[in-house]
Amino acid sequence: MKAAVAAALGLLVPLPARAAAYDVEARTEAQFQGIRRFTADPGRFQILERPRVVETLDLAGFELVTGEDAGLEVLLRLDEDFGISEAEVSGLDGVRRARLQVLTGRVYWKDLARGHLDLEAGRIAAQGPVGFLAFDGARATVRPLRWLSIGAFGGLRVQAASWLGSSTFAPDGVRESDERRLAGRTLIPCPVPGRLCADPTLDDPAPMVGGRIGVTELPGGFASAADVEYRRVWRARGVIEERLGGGLRYRVGPVSFQVASDYDLYLLRLAALRASLRWAVLDWLAVAAEGSHWQESFSADSIFNLFDTAPWREARLRVDVAPPAASWRAYLAGGLSHVSPTGFGQAAFGDKGGTAPEAALGASWASGATALLADVTWRSGVQGRSTWATATARRTFRGWLTLDGRLALASLGDPVVAANGGTFASAAAIVSGRLERRAVLALMLEDSTHSGRNDFRASVFLTLGADWDTRVR
Repeated sequence: MKAAVAAALGLLVPLPARAAAYDVEARTEAQFQGIRRFTADPGRFQILERPRVVETLDLAGFELVTGEDAGLEVLLRLDEDFGISEAEVSGLDGVRRARLQVLTGRVYWKDLARGHLDLEAGRIAAQGPVGFLAFDGARATVRPLRWLSIGAFGGLRVQAASWLGSSTFAPDGVRESDERRLAGRTLIPCPVPGRLCADPTLDDPAPMVGGRIGVTELPGGFASAADVEYRRVWRARGVIEERLGGGLRYRVGPVSFQVASDYDLYLLRLAALRASLRWAVLDWLAVAAEGSHWQESFSADSIFNLFDTAPWREARLRVDVAPPAASWRAYLAGGLSHVSPTGFGQAAFGDKGGTAPEAALGASWASGATALLADVTWRSGVQGRSTWATATARRTFRGWLTLDGRLALASLGDPVVAANGGTFASAAAIVSGRLERRAVLALMLEDSTHSGRNDFRASVFLTLGADWDTRVR
């Protein structure tokens, strides 16, 4: 681990630098899970053990240049799965025992040119109008006026990446779905000799450029802003993605409004549109309304473009009740979705689409070291029927020992595949103890049942960490 971290830091910071202050957070989490698997003999089962270790290093340095807002941010994560043997790794596609992920690694210098210029470079996790993306490159933002910002960015798109660091993160810019071909393996043998059954350009670098214009301090609004962003991505000298999006936030007194959109210029399709309105009627009562339009939009080289897609539209209303002096909170929500039929589904099966109503009710209560939460959600219509009820109770003893209890009940009905329906129930108990400020030991017991089958899981979690912060508070 130390050698990997040192190598990664060496690549990210090739020049020596000394920060005036730093913040280092390191965490090691060990997970030991036992899953009961039934065998061919009735009533007999075996325990599958899955030990796993996750190490995270979060490093931030401040004032790399004395007196300037210049710094460094690095977030590394190492996964070690000891429950998989080397034989299993060699025989399964996309499986690794160890993986080092560079989630973020950037240097920045803000407020240059008398506060009119910001610069940053490295692995940047950027937020778009309706989503996130990661790229290896640089970004510059110019503020010619106090209320106006003009930015440009470019680099290599990190493909199929999650800036949150999920198991599908591809730090080298290669999608996990292409690993079979890169390793010389194919899921299905090529039926025609000499035929190009796999695209040889899928692992090529994907250059990306884009820009953003933002406006703040809109007339009459508090904490209001608007922005427009454009980006274009290439691979193998062909455009694979071209997007135009924008957003608006506006607040006047107790009323706030937000809207965000994403338009696919390659497919000439509105991929996403979301608008919400919130009104704080009283200090304990708030009402919110939201409407959205979604239609799947993929990069030009995606196999999913072979499938027909249709838009999904939703409208929702929510009421929140939170008395300032009370220890309880509650909410009530309802909505209606409209499912449009695809062209293929309409022609082949006579699918006419339809609506899907939904409703939800939830409440929470907390007093001292005890907290209770419960909610119920319901959905019906053309997509099938589902009802979920969950309840959680938490109690802390002497400030270091915590006991959690969770119950869940689900009733599902699938209009297409009846076998997917039925009633599911699960219960879990978690006991966790804080050994010291950065060390936690937890035991989780979980039991679930469906159609007469019962699954029991036992997991142990050990989390160790350290936190050093030299900044002056």
